[in-house]
This record gives sequence, structure tokens and C-alpha cells, in this order.
Amino acid sequence: MKSDKYTILFLSTWFPSEIFPFRGDFVKRHAKAVSLYSKVVSFHVIKDKNLTTKYNLTEHSENNYHELIYYFNSKWFSKLSYLFYYFKGFNYIRKKYGNPDLIHANVLYPIGIVAYILSSIYKIPYVFTEHWTGFLNNTFKGFSRFNKSIYCYIGKKAKYIIPVTHNLKDSMIESGINGNYDVIPNVVETDIFKWGDVANQGKKQILHVSHIRDDHKNISGILRVVSKLSKTRKDFVLSIIHSEGNEKIIELAHSLNLIGSFVKFLGKKDYSEVAQYMAQSAFLVLFSNYENLPCVIVEALASGLPVLSTDVGGIHEHLDLEKGILIKKGDENALLEKMNYLLDHHNDYDKKALRNYAVSNFSYEKIGQEYSNIYRTVLND
Repeated sequence: MKSDKYTILFLSTWFPSEIFPFRGDFVKRHAKAVSLYSKVVSFHVIKDKNLTTKYNLTEHSENNYHELIYYFNSKWFSKLSYLFYYFKGFNYIRKKYGNPDLIHANVLYPIGIVAYILSSIYKIPYVFTEHWTGFLNNTFKGFSRFNKSIYCYIGKKAKYIIPVTHNLKDSMIESGINGNYDVIPNVVETDIFKWGDVANQGKKQILHVSHIRDDHKNISGILRVVSKLSKTRKDFVLSIIHSEGNEKIIELAHSLNLIGSFVKFLGKKDYSEVAQYMAQSAFLVLFSNYENLPCVIVEALASGLPVLSTDVGGIHEHLDLEKGILIKKGDENALLEKMNYLLDHHNDYDKKALRNYAVSNFSYEKIGQEYSNIYRTVLND
């Protein structure tokens, strides 16, 4: 092929839908980045227990980006139903948009099986991007030998395996997923996340954004540290934006007498709302037990915010002393010390330099071009 105007079929284990609006939103951003250079068809199948009909197909198009989601309701043989609707949708896509030149699967488990089957039947090459922290927290190692062998084989047959960090790449190879690797990070809405002048009046805002699952994000550790910090200074508030609920965490905040005075749980916010909170914050804090490279870190950088985070996963690949502070996982004493420091020194960081780094490395144009280079290599072999 000589043209770069390919038709790319995006498949993903996670993808935003009416049921889970934020799940896999980073995959959708990847797809839209690719659509700057090629025609993209994003296709997802999801079970909807509240559906009153057997299935419902939704479609949305925006320039070179086309999105199709099959919602189905089946009480029996759900796994076979998934395959049925993937085949049904694939045939519909071929008729409406033409044969895809390449399948771009996202998150090996379990969509890799669908990508491999379609690739084998229709002779379409596939690559896949990996985001899954299951390679970092030993979840994959707990799979049966049979399931491991399937996914190792699917990885081996992919033209490229594209994890979002080098750390994830190393963990995948250690897990036995061998293949042709490249690393491309996530996309960030650098046109939405921009820096603002933090008001000097009132309390300084520390921001945390996540799903607040404690085994992953260690929110309880953050709250314990905030409780200690509140004993020595009163000029701050921790604002927590969270896509999910967690009663135990909120109960802990109440028991520590933090709600209202020092901690605010803000619930779900859309991107523009998160961007507004970032623009008015002093810094972002993460205290995770494991990660790849959370998009929220890059969103903070694009907003001119320094980041305080644990040194886990691939975070150190982009977060250095000029952009924030890294501490050891679980070290609450270090978190206390550095939160106290950043409350006094967050303005010492060069906001313009932080934003420029985010734009140069994580914009739609940058990531879309990197994927286009891989497609060109695969399709011109």
C-alpha cells in the first residue's frame, strides 16, 4: 500500500458506552488520534441487562471517526453472544465502510481472541495496544496455564504489541508475552487541560482524580496523611474527583473528621469540569500501589500542575524533579513531608514547561502520527 489513508478497525475490551461512560476512554482518544490520519471504525459489543429488545446498534460519525456499539441482552451463552455480535457487526462494517486494512485491538484480555479470529478468517493483520495493570499486579500470573498459552500465542501473532509504558512492556515480556514491541503512551486532551492562575485567597487545593479503589489507589493512606497534615496547617483542602463510589473510604474520612474542612468528595466530573478543577489546584497527588502511566498525571502537566506520586509502573518515565516529586509506594511519612513541601513550593515549577512537555509528547497529533508510522510499517511489508 502506498497511501496512508487506511481503514483501521478499533476493537477494545474496554470502551465508553451508555453503561460505562468513562471505561476505556483512553482507547477512544487513541482512536480519534488515529482518525487524524486514517479512517477509523471503533466497534464495541457490550451486554445490557436492561435492554428490552435482543439487541440495539448505536452509530456515531465525526469526520474520519466512526463509532458503532452493539448492546445485547442474553440470559444464556453470553460469551457466544459476544462473538455472534462481533461477527454480525464486522459484516455490517465491511458492507458500509469497506474491508479494514488493519485491526487495532486494545487490551489483550479478552478482546485479543476476537482480533485473532477475525484476522485469521479474513486475512487482516492486527496490532494491539496494552493498558492492563494485570501484568503489574500479578493478575495475569494467576491465569491457568491454558489461558496463558492462548494469550501468549495471540501476542506472538500480532504484528506489533504496543504497551503504553516501557515498564508495562518489561512486565509483559516477563509474563511470557513475546512479540514485536513498540511503546506509545496515552493521548491527553491538551486543548482542554490548560493552566490557570491559582487564586491566592482561601485554601490551597490539592487534587486527586481516580476511581478510588483502595487496593489500587491507596486512598486510605492519603486520608491518614491529610489527617496528620491538618494538625499542623489549615490552609489546604483535598478535592477528590471519583468515577466510582467507595463507602468505606468516605466512612474513614468521616471518622478522621476530614469531611468538609479538609476533604471534599466531588463524585464524577466530565473532562471540562476536571480541567477547571486542575486549573485552580496547587498540585496533583497520587499514592497508588501500582500503575502504568495514569492519564490524569499528563492532564495535570498540561494544566501546569506539578505532580506528587508514588514511583510505580511507568510513572518515572515521564515524571522527574522538574515536573514533580516521586516517593516510595506506601511511604506515608514521605507523603506527609512532600505534601507539606508542595503546599509552599508549587509555584516554583515552570507551568509553561510542564504544559509544553505534555503537548509535545501526548497530543492527538503526536500519538496519531506514531500509530500511523506503525501501520505504514505493517501494511507496506
